[in-house]
Amino acid sequence: MASQKYNILYGRLSQEDERQRDDRQKESNSIHNQKLFLEQYAADHGFENTLFLADDGYSGTNFDRPAWKKIIEMVERDEVETIIVKDLSRLGREYLQVGQYTEIYFPEKGVRFIAVNDGVDSLVESSNDFNPIRNWANELHAKDTSKKVRAIKKMQAERGEWLGGKPPYGYKKKDKDSKEIIPDEETAPIVRRIFDLCAAGKGPNQIARILTQEQVLNPTNQYYQATGAACTNLDTTRPYTWSGRTVAKILENKVYIGHTLNMKKTTLSYKNKKQIQKPESEQILVENTHEPLISMEVWEIVQDVREHKRRPPKHMEEPNLFSGLVYCADCGKYMVLCRTEKMREDQYYFRCSTYSKRGKTACSPHQIREADLKAIVLDDLRRVTHFARMKERQFAQYINQRNTAELRREINRLQKELDSMRRRYDELSALFKRLYEDNVLGRVSDEQFRMLSADYNAEQKNLSVAIPAKEEQLEKLKASAANVDAFIEKAKRYTTIDELTPELLRLFIQRIEVGERSQKYSRSAGQSIRIVYRDIGRVDSPMQEGEHIPHITKQITDIEEIKRLLA
Repeated sequence: MASQKYNILYGRLSQEDERQRDDRQKESNSIHNQKLFLEQYAADHGFENTLFLADDGYSGTNFDRPAWKKIIEMVERDEVETIIVKDLSRLGREYLQVGQYTEIYFPEKGVRFIAVNDGVDSLVESSNDFNPIRNWANELHAKDTSKKVRAIKKMQAERGEWLGGKPPYGYKKKDKDSKEIIPDEETAPIVRRIFDLCAAGKGPNQIARILTQEQVLNPTNQYYQATGAACTNLDTTRPYTWSGRTVAKILENKVYIGHTLNMKKTTLSYKNKKQIQKPESEQILVENTHEPLISMEVWEIVQDVREHKRRPPKHMEEPNLFSGLVYCADCGKYMVLCRTEKMREDQYYFRCSTYSKRGKTACSPHQIREADLKAIVLDDLRRVTHFARMKERQFAQYINQRNTAELRREINRLQKELDSMRRRYDELSALFKRLYEDNVLGRVSDEQFRMLSADYNAEQKNLSVAIPAKEEQLEKLKASAANVDAFIEKAKRYTTIDELTPELLRLFIQRIEVGERSQKYSRSAGQSIRIVYRDIGRVDSPMQEGEHIPHITKQITDIEEIKRLLA
């Protein structure tokens, strides 16, 4: 029976409505005042058996709202007599969908619709005449509001404000209403430990297993226990379970070096709220916006480790000590560490990856035992850091003189390559234009046009990727002038180096190049090893004023002789 049906009083308020500049309008549109307004209207006009339902914080540009879905379910069950809203914009701001409900769906279902302030009542036919115009105006308002909100968000992002609701793991808000984040004394040490473990050669999955075994609360459960607010993917049944992906996201996040990266995601449109990832070029990075949790030195080491990280064999839990550091001096590719369960540890050896994959026609083995490489690197590291500590002035003078000449040569080489690539990119644009004109004038057939244009487009596409990469490489090189002071400071921190560790290697060494033996495939012939140090590059020439930095080129057949030279 009709008397058993509900008269629904529906309210809606979006975040955009709450940002209204007019405080009186904001208050008028509040859910509380909508409820009072609709209840008073229902009482004055004899509507009984009322039910108030509202969607607080939901946009009017779509109808994916919980209360509205419940109303539609009740309509489908024939439980609704009337739907009353304050005005049409409370129903929605999407022109076509609002029209479909008011002009087609409600009449088909026998539901009376009233928008009080707009004077709309579906029982009064003439009251609907201006509905299309009102709906169109409401949609324009939503579109305009969306533009304004995006502009405000962009301005806040450019100021480096934290736009996310939940602070990143390791941080907390300075106070409840603040947009400033500060280190969280409870979780900041865990973030630092994650970076230290990675710098030591551990991968994200290994780190995740360590944290799980140590019963460290994972980020979603830690935030839930600290605030009572549930995050996406919260699983309270496994509060101590970490995933490798969670760890990887922490290791990739520049927030931990004091930078804020905003505008990483956007919505498809003001109507479609589905989030999509923005290209990196459109994201906004503001540096030095808050206190960092780790140093730039640790960050760069971790990124380098992750870039060159290779999984150890299944039977080997410990990763390769030199992972991502050892390269073939001839082909430039990485060296692989060969080790099996049947081999003794002192039999492990490095071999050129190109030779391993493609054989002797592509490169030669450049084979070297891991134990020999450890001995050479350890002795040279001790010697170089000793001189950096004891003879600072001579050390700095030597490094700066050598680096100036080498750096200039390398910068010039890269600049020539970049100029050549840019010229070719412009040439391809001109060639494509001429080809198109020739095709239009009939001098080139459609088939030839398709083939040639496909080649030009493919080459230009490759260049559009290669040019920014080369530009970045050049900028890094220009910024990599020897930082002798940084190296000396590190040398002073490590006065005693008893053994090589992953942290020490990546702190001091950028690259190790292994040459071929003077006689290929001979186990007794000499072999050259070149070490490139972080901050200062190669150290392979004599110092001035009588002091001597040892040559990195060594004959590894006589380790005792090497030790004597380095003593």
